[in-house]
Parts: sequence; structure tokens; C-alpha cells
Amino acid sequence: MPSLADWRSVTPMLMFCILTFATADFTFGLDTGTFGNLQAMPAFLNEFGERNAAGKMILSTNRKSIMNSVVYLGRMVGVFIFEPATERYGFKMMFVCLCVVQLIAVVIELTSKEWIQFTIGRVLTYVTIGLIEAVIPSYSAEVAPAPLRGFFAGLFVPLQSSVGMLTSGVARAFANTQGKVGWIIPITLQGIPSLIGLSLIFFTVESPRWLLTKGREEEALHNLRRLRNQHDVDAGIPEAEIEAIKSAIAYSNSISQGSWMELFSGPYWRRTIYASIMFMAYEAGGNQFYNAYGPSFLVDAGLGNKSFIYGIIVNLFGAIGSLMTILSTDTIGRRPLCIIGSFLVVLWDCLIAAFGGASDITTNPQKQNITVASFILLIFSTKVAFATHSFIVTTEMGGVRMRKKLMMIGAFHDVLWSFLTAFFTPYIMKSIHADIGYLFAGIAGIGLLYAIFLLPELRGRSLEEVDELFEKPRFRWGWQYKGVVTTGVGAQIANLESHNAAAAMHPDVETGKDSDVAHNVVEVEDQKY
Repeated sequence: MPSLADWRSVTPMLMFCILTFATADFTFGLDTGTFGNLQAMPAFLNEFGERNAAGKMILSTNRKSIMNSVVYLGRMVGVFIFEPATERYGFKMMFVCLCVVQLIAVVIELTSKEWIQFTIGRVLTYVTIGLIEAVIPSYSAEVAPAPLRGFFAGLFVPLQSSVGMLTSGVARAFANTQGKVGWIIPITLQGIPSLIGLSLIFFTVESPRWLLTKGREEEALHNLRRLRNQHDVDAGIPEAEIEAIKSAIAYSNSISQGSWMELFSGPYWRRTIYASIMFMAYEAGGNQFYNAYGPSFLVDAGLGNKSFIYGIIVNLFGAIGSLMTILSTDTIGRRPLCIIGSFLVVLWDCLIAAFGGASDITTNPQKQNITVASFILLIFSTKVAFATHSFIVTTEMGGVRMRKKLMMIGAFHDVLWSFLTAFFTPYIMKSIHADIGYLFAGIAGIGLLYAIFLLPELRGRSLEEVDELFEKPRFRWGWQYKGVVTTGVGAQIANLESHNAAAAMHPDVETGKDSDVAHNVVEVEDQKY
């Protein structure tokens, strides 16, 4: 957990900016949670389902597969436009765009008469989600001090899970509703976060790092001074940070402009593979299975409307797991949490397969309880492992120059494995039923091996510091990163950001010391260039 000194460096403006951007996380949670529930609700099935041989309204295997998977084409679009659009227009403008797109999507869904139109609206929503999962963690990583970067970059995960409790509660309230209101109200809720975000975004500040890449140094310094506390401002720490970041950017640009091909060569290809593995383990290890089909799976297991109550519990544990993770990752570290979480994910996947597929599952309360408990603990463990750390570690590994591109690679694999899981799961379950849990356990096992042997420990490192870790030497075992002492400009920035928090504890004693640190860094950079 971040120390009291770390938290004293947090200013109201920093919190306001991060929480304003975080309103988009509610959009993410509302859609993923709502549609999983809608597939088991009579109001939605009456409107967009079809009647089976027994006269019951259902979503056929084909329709369910298409409605759950094709939306990821939209998410892919959001992922691919993130880097070039953000590079050109900045984070604030991208936030405005994603809010507007989401509102348009909600209108399309609400006016739908056919399942195809409804799906088109969801595809547009997933363009927004593709942007959200890249824009929000990246912005948080850029404005947060190093000691709190893991917390703020991972904040969207507990927020998303918390919203899942709301969607499950709404689903329970309309579980027996036959009319249109049963699905219209849950969809309407998806537009509220965008309206709130649009009303607040123009009072936030743009990322100082992004402004520096555009040569807007004066504005970058102004914004950074607003984000840091008064003691640090008086000591000249923001000026020192700006000079150090400028030097890091200039050095990176002097090597090359950061092309896409670099991600597959030199010191970056290994980071590309690492990001890909993390997002595969996250989405295909069981997380996406519950998001898309959990409620309907539990209904089929004989739990009826109780499945929506259990959905609230699942999301509650998911929120607790992700909150515990972001509070502890900067203290315990990324690796221990990912190793423990991944091991547990494998265990719960196997239990779901073993008990959820029993022939008497619909009449055996003990096996039903074990299956429900395994789902609850699966989502909890997923949040502890890669649901949170995929985004934190990927934004860290890219450093300054390649962070957005590497995040796009990670988000691409996030979308790819979400699509594959959503599309093929109905067909696989039709053939092997709950034994699909063993398949998810195998994929989660790959994530466990990665966490043990390769996952780099980057807690407390500045973004500018990461390149040095991967270049000298280019390969390290995961446990070796922790003890590496860096000496470049990135280390200076990390020291500055960490010193801010420590100095905040004793401003009357540390002011002169802070000023010396700031001036020394500026002098070092002036001599270097």
C-alpha cells in the first residue's frame, strides 16, 4: 500500500483530473456487465430473441455468438485509432470524442427494433471501450507521481467492477419484467457517465508529457505546477521534472522516431511478447467467460433469478480484489500478486469444470454452491492477477517513446482474445459443456508460468527509467529487475518523483534540500546537452 508520504503528495487537482477521466471507466463496466445480464432477462429475449421448439424465447447459439463477438470489431477500431489520434490531439480531446461516440451508440440501441441494429449500437459502444482501455490508464500513468502510478493506472479496474454490482442489481430488479422497460432502463444508464464526463473534462489539465512532445513547454510547466503540491512548487521540483522529461524525450527522439517495426526488433520485441501474453491470460483465462456468459450459465445450472444476486456478489469480490491490488501493487510489487492470482485462477477454472458440468448440477445444491463460489473467487483472483496488472505493466514497459504503441499492441490482444472467447465459447460449450473450464485453466497456466519466470518488476520506476532496464542487458529473468540500479535521466526523474512524497512529510526541514535536488538535476541535464 502506498505510504502516507506518497498520499500527501496528491493534490486536489490531480485527483480531480484522474477521477474525471475515470468517469469513462463506468461506461466500460456498464456495457460489459449489462449485456451479460440482458441475455438471461425475459424483456430482452422477448424483443430480440427467437422462439425455440418448446415455445420459449431464447437467443440461438449463432445469434448469441454474433452479438457477443462482433462488437470487438468496434473495440479494435478504438484500439487502433488511439495512438495516432492521441499523439495528434491529446488526451482531453480524445476523452471528449469517446463520450460523444458513446452517447450516439446509446441512442442507436434505445431505438432498435431488430437485434442487428442493437448490435450495431454495441459495436459503436465498443469503439468507445477500445479508446477507454488505452486512454484512461495512459493518462493516469503520465500525470501520477512514480510511487502512486500503479494505483492510479489501475484504478479503472475496481471502478469497472463496482459498476458491475449496479448492473447486476438492475438486472435483478427487472428479472421478471416482460415489457420493453426491462431492457431500456439498463441501456439508458450507459449514457450517464459520458454526460458527467463532458461536463467536467474542460476543467482538467492536459498531460505535461504530451505537451512537451509538442514543444509547448510553458503550458506543460503550468500544468505540472497545478498537479504538484505547493511545497514542491516552491522548491522548484516541477521545473526539474520538466527539464528531465525534456532530456529523456530528446534522447529518445535522437535515436529514432519510434516506428511500429521497433516493437518487433531490438530492445522492444520482448516487451511486445510480454504484453501479448498478459492480455491473453487476462481475457482467455476465464474472465471473459463470466462477463459474456456467466449469468446465463448459472441460470442453466438451475439457479434461476438467483444468478443475478450472485452476479452482485461476483462483482463485489471483483471490486474488492482490484482495490486490494492497486493499493498493494506499489508496495508488494507486481510479480507476487500476479503469481498468486494466476495460480488461483487455474484452480477455480478446474473446479468450475469439475462441478459445473456434473449431470445433477440442476438439482444438487452442494455442487451449485461450489460452482458459484468458484466463479466468485475466479473473478477476484483475475483482478489480483492480470486484470489490473496487464494495463499497469504494459503502460510502464513502453517507457516514454513507445508507451502508446505498446499499449495498442496490448489492447489489440485484449480485443483479439475477447473476440475469440466470446465467439467460440457458445459452440464449445454446446459440445463439451462446463469442461471448457479446463481449456481456460490451461491458458491461465501459461500466464502463471509467465508471471513466475518473465514478468518484470517495475514498481517505483519512472517511465523514462524503463528503457535502461530493458537495454542493459536486453534479457533478464523477471525476478532480476528489482535489484537493478539505473543511472540515467530516468533514475533522476524517479528520484524526483519519489522525493516529492518524502519531502511532503517534513516541508519545514526539506525545502532547502528539495531546491538543491531540483537545481542539481537541471545542471546535470544542461551539461549533458
